Amino acid sequence: MSTLCTPEAPVTTRNRLALPSVKGMLVTTAMVAGAAVLGVSAAGGSFATWQVADEIAPSTVSSGSLNIVVNDVANYALSGTAWSALMPGDVVSQQVSVKNTGTTAATVTASTSAPSGAIDVRVQSGACSGTIAGPSSTATPTALAGTLAGGASMTVCIQVSLTATATQNQSAPFTLTFTADQVQP
Repeated sequence: MSTLCTPEAPVTTRNRLALPSVKGMLVTTAMVAGAAVLGVSAAGGSFATWQVADEIAPSTVSSGSLNIVVNDVANYALSGTAWSALMPGDVVSQQVSVKNTGTTAATVTASTSAPSGAIDVRVQSGACSGTIAGPSSTATPTALAGTLAGGASMTVCIQVSLTATATQNQSAPFTLTFTADQVQP
């Protein structure tokens, strides 16, 4: 037996460069584009945040005041001369000025403390003319008309009459109190 030797054919190896298929290129391109879109949308774009501050200069807050005086005096004493020697049914009037020396507007009421039944005291806003109708300020505080602004004055008429139950040669002292209540803004 004979063996034949034949020279071997040279083996050539070629390294081929594997090119991606069209389908692979499309998938890769889609993935890159998708990543870019996701990156931009997740970041929301690039925005600058602006901020500025300014302050108000220091200020002073102060409260108002409320005070009333009668005829420019804190404790005015009415003249009793006009009310002496009264007879039952007599009516005598005196005018006073009530002033708000404060800065806050107020409503004003008048009330009287007097011996029960001896005298009747009535009060009203405005000048004295005629007999004042309505309840006695001895029984019920009397609201004076309107609002008294800070620094403003009002004229008030005070009428005193001797009741039918008064006794002879007797005096009946009374106190008239004006009360100011702040008007709520």
